[in-house]
Amino acid sequence: MENNIDLTLADRLQELREAKAHLEEATKETNAMIEEVEQELVTAMETAELDSFRRNGHTFSLKVDTYASAKAERKEELFEALRNNNAGDLVQEQVNANSLRAFVKELKANNDDEIPEWIADFINVFEKTKISVRKSS
Repeated sequence: MENNIDLTLADRLQELREAKAHLEEATKETNAMIEEVEQELVTAMETAELDSFRRNGHTFSLKVDTYASAKAERKEELFEALRNNNAGDLVQEQVNANSLRAFVKELKANNDDEIPEWIADFINVFEKTKISVRKSS
């Protein structure tokens, strides 16, 4: 022991940090595989014109999520547009991505699935079809 420190603790810490790094890499690889298989299943379900199906005690359903973010070069204009359209409470130093996402979904729901012109030029919006999996009863 050096200076009354158990140096095996340092060794163990290093081992754990290396194990964590390996797990993080494995997680990244697994997430990439999940994304690939999920998109293949989305395509297969869309081709088969299925909204959902059950298999092995789980229900698989198509789900469309809406994502929105401010265009970097138009962020200040977006903030002003939000303030001018009764949505200034979304604006702080930045617009919370989840709050903006929810707001855009609400705008679309109340505007025939269209994004109003007053905000359209200030944000990027895309939709991604995913699979929702839940245990069936």
